[in-house]
Amino acid sequence: MVNNTSNLSTSYTDNILKFLSPTQLDQLEQKQYSVNFNKGENIFKQGAPMPHIIVIKSGLAKVYLEDGTNRNIILRIIKPGEIIGGPGFFTDYKHHFTVTALEDTVANYIGMDDFKSFLMNNPDFAIELIAYLNKAHISLYDKFKIITHKHMNGRLASTLVYLSDSIYNSLDFETSLTRQDIADMSSMTKESAIRILKDFKTSGIIECTNNHFLINDKQALLSILQNG
Repeated sequence: MVNNTSNLSTSYTDNILKFLSPTQLDQLEQKQYSVNFNKGENIFKQGAPMPHIIVIKSGLAKVYLEDGTNRNIILRIIKPGEIIGGPGFFTDYKHHFTVTALEDTVANYIGMDDFKSFLMNNPDFAIELIAYLNKAHISLYDKFKIITHKHMNGRLASTLVYLSDSIYNSLDFETSLTRQDIADMSSMTKESAIRILKDFKTSGIIECTNNHFLINDKQALLSILQNG
């Protein structure tokens, strides 16, 4: 059965905001606002000012680095309940990556001053946010290790395992990612990604038609990731 996140949404109990106090949650309800984004629209742009912290309420978004050419590096996919801030928070207050909706997405905007107040007046929330950010950094370090030390087969195997385990929670899934997106996640050209997907399909490791993927042999993918 295909697992699609298109209808996923979240509430405060699903994410790190559950560590806010009841008073802070009331303040949040009164001050935050929601914005609807169509598939393909930028939620924010690399280099732009950072006046808000954003929580994805529903949909999916991709986080990527732009290098001034047509080559991007997709760092990760953002699911409902996740906070989007970045290293600009408490530093230069600029966005250091671009976030674009992969499907119709609703984002909640929290003012920077309000978010600072939540942190300064709620140690439990501050500690949980640090842990949340550290986990994201660990995942990012692991991704860069794969990009720099693995061959293309290993990098693409890593992308498929990530999508299956961390985004769609299924071996059988429909994705909003294009072949170019999959290539950008794997640090390779679109042509190379298409070729390796075809090789995986010919070997019986996966089935893929358009945006539908079925992983037939996850152990083989893990072996390619480990040894590739």
